[in-house]
Amino acid sequence: MSAPEIPPPPSPREQLPITLFENVVLAVRADDARIYLSLRDLCEALGLAVNPQRRRILLDEELRLVSFRVQSGGQFRTMDFLLLENVSTWLLSVQRRRVNAKAQERFSYVKTYLVTAVQRAFAELTGLPAGPSSAIEDLGELDRIDQAFTQFAELARRQGVIEQSQDRARGAYRDLRTILDELRDRMQALERRLDATFSPSQRGTVYHMVQRWGAARAEHGTNLTPGTAIRKSWAELNEAFNVGTYTDLPAARYDEIVRYIKDRYRAVTGHELEAVEQTSLGHGEVNEH
Repeated sequence: MSAPEIPPPPSPREQLPITLFENVVLAVRADDARIYLSLRDLCEALGLAVNPQRRRILLDEELRLVSFRVQSGGQFRTMDFLLLENVSTWLLSVQRRRVNAKAQERFSYVKTYLVTAVQRAFAELTGLPAGPSSAIEDLGELDRIDQAFTQFAELARRQGVIEQSQDRARGAYRDLRTILDELRDRMQALERRLDATFSPSQRGTVYHMVQRWGAARAEHGTNLTPGTAIRKSWAELNEAFNVGTYTDLPAARYDEIVRYIKDRYRAVTGHELEAVEQTSLGHGEVNEH
């Protein structure tokens, strides 16, 4: 009796390359509207080996890794994607020493912030001082920890979080207002930039072209791994057009940018690289985990 046929992974509702840690990461939206980030691109941005990270994630029941069939590098591929809400938890588990030198400083700031936020949340939950443990004079105060955990579990079962203090609620409201004001200002600034930056289709086309350019560099004796070659290609493209990140590439110079990538690809391979829009890419499928 033959084994049942395994259905192919789903295609996302939409996909878009984004900038993260000065690199480009493919983001997708599933049919349930939740957002996922390419594990391969996340690992390349931080200089991590993909397979060990994939194994670690699969062993963690709190993290959600999903396969999607996406358009990447000029063809359809099956790739692993990490749920956006899980990215912070995954980053906390990554050892700083394993991150490449280029992303080290920014990663360290992010991880320090995440660790501090967890410590602050723990202090609020238990009622213990938020500073170093030396501030606790009586070890008996540690009894608060289990009491707090028990109370919190009960509240979670009731699916409610009760605000313990009106002052804390007012402070939370002020903090929320500040965050919303900052987000509004950033959104207004972003809207002013939209007309000057790439459309989603243009971003996707450039993403695929640079992926193929970087892969070609690794294949033609540059002594670079594919991930390093792709990162180097992005850095050279950004430098050539005097921008700090991929998303700042000017839409008015889109044709010039495409020609630049084509010229670099031709110099490496001797062949032409077509600028194929992501809605009309080929259907050759490559499984990539």
